[in-house]
Amino acid sequence: SLTSPPCLSNLLLFVKTPWKSGLCPLFLFMDDSQLTAIQQLSEPVLAQEATECVELTANRRGGQWFVRLLVDKVGSVTIQDCARLSRRLQAAWDAAGVMAEGYTLEVSSPGLDRPLVSVRDFERALGEQLELHALDEQHVARPMQGQLLAVQPSAIVLKTAQGNMTIELTRIRRAHKAIPW
Repeated sequence: SLTSPPCLSNLLLFVKTPWKSGLCPLFLFMDDSQLTAIQQLSEPVLAQEATECVELTANRRGGQWFVRLLVDKVGSVTIQDCARLSRRLQAAWDAAGVMAEGYTLEVSSPGLDRPLVSVRDFERALGEQLELHALDEQHVARPMQGQLLAVQPSAIVLKTAQGNMTIELTRIRRAHKAIPW
């Protein structure tokens, strides 16, 4: 079953700056009250759409913010979902006046080939066909393919051609949803 989306404050927010190499935490550049307001306004919108934010990035381009929100949900995120979320989030942010400066908001899906790395990532992929590489008893990464049947706190159950297999998360080196061709 789908649980409530995590609080946006649990996300790691980054901003790329032209004067530093790499990524810098967003909170160094965005006022705390503005960040709190964005979080409070976004969480109910995401929850109503049964989606959760898996990544939020922001950077300055000229005189305005460019904010990118990657969202996911059980099943898949459609273009229509992204467009609807973008309109609803922009309306909420604009009505509250939390983005005093100009901004561009982009809402998108993490993509089909997004790596599955956390328990929550696997939970969202429940029932889907997966491709993964997992360490065998000799500590060699072996390719596997199958339907994700269950997600446990420290393992997944995969239905393969050889039968159901329980795979410890610590043994998985790479995993993603299988892309049907």
